[in-house]
Amino acid sequence: MTPIQIILLIIIGTVVAKTAQKYAKRAITVREFFLWAAFWLFGAVLVVFPNATQTVANFVGIGRGVDLLIYGALIILFVTVFFALVRVERLERDVTYIVRHLALKKKVQPQPTPPKNEVL
Repeated sequence: MTPIQIILLIIIGTVVAKTAQKYAKRAITVREFFLWAAFWLFGAVLVVFPNATQTVANFVGIGRGVDLLIYGALIILFVTVFFALVRVERLERDVTYIVRHLALKKKVQPQPTPPKNEVL
C-alpha cells in the first residue's frame, strides 16, 4: 500500500467517524448517515483498489479511470444543484404564500417611511 493510500484511508476514516458523531447527536437522519457512510466507504474501496476504476472505464469506453470518476462527479454535482434549486424555489413560494396569508389576515398597514434629511 502506498503512502497516499494510507493518508486517504485515514482521512476517509476520520470523515466517517465525524459523520457517525453527527448521527449520534441527531444532527443528521439515519438516511443521511447511511448515504454518506456508503459514499465514503465506496471511496475507500476505490483507494484500496485503484485499478477497479480503470476496468470499469475500459468497459464503458472511457480511456482512464480518473476520467470516469470526474465524469461521474460532475453528473452527481449537476443533479444535486438541480434538486437544491428546485427545493429553494419551492421554499420561496411557500414563504411568499405564508407572508401573503399572514398579511391579509392581520391587515398589516405599511409603515410610513421617515422623511429624508435633505442637505441644501
